[in-house]
Amino acid sequence: MAERVETFANATLYLGDAREVLPDLPPHGLAVFDAPYPITSGGAAKPSDKHKPMSGGWMADYGNDGKIVQCDIDWIEIFDLVAVALAPDADVYAMANDKNVYAAWDAATKAGLKFHNLLVWDKITATANRWYMKNCEFTLYLYKGRAKRIADCSSKQLVRLPQRDESGHPTEKPVALMQHYITNSASAQMRVLDPFMGSGTTGLACLRTGNPFTGIEIDETHFDSACRRFEAHLSSRQRDMFLQTAGAGL
Repeated sequence: MAERVETFANATLYLGDAREVLPDLPPHGLAVFDAPYPITSGGAAKPSDKHKPMSGGWMADYGNDGKIVQCDIDWIEIFDLVAVALAPDADVYAMANDKNVYAAWDAATKAGLKFHNLLVWDKITATANRWYMKNCEFTLYLYKGRAKRIADCSSKQLVRLPQRDESGHPTEKPVALMQHYITNSASAQMRVLDPFMGSGTTGLACLRTGNPFTGIEIDETHFDSACRRFEAHLSSRQRDMFLQTAGAGL
């Protein structure tokens, strides 16, 4: 049961726990998500050290406690939920860092999903680390049922896009990255699911592609941020359409 439901164009956003909301929703043809998982800074050699090179912004004071986002769910439960929420033939893009790839992969396999490829996002900027600086995150490209070709078979495993800080969410991803995945795996009217929506990046990508979107977020602060981003995007699009129409009438 959702605490709130907001609708923006063909996107429906649910404030609530995915474990409670997903069972009431119809099957989805594509899931694109960055699930919550504990992370560590890889930082200080000893507790008294201040690992300053973690670099500004939201990471400036981040420690090793792993409490960056609300996380009371593990990979097995995540993929059990997602697998049931999918249509018989569906693709999945699930993001993880290097320390979580194996656990996510193992859980996805146990949930009945099959592996296509391990994709890489090069963030360009790097997080300081004593064992090679970290500039990459990973995406498990999975599928349920029958395998389907992607739309652009010239796409490579690695995508190089800068990190954007547009919402204040601590693990925000570029809209262009999610749009790349959606464009390759979703037909025109296929509904896309993000059960851990955060600030709505996957949904914003769907507004660009025209795909119907279902997003679920448990944290009200991030949910409200997503709503503001959707409102701003739609207002900007309406303004652009008005200006184009006005210009055509000159």
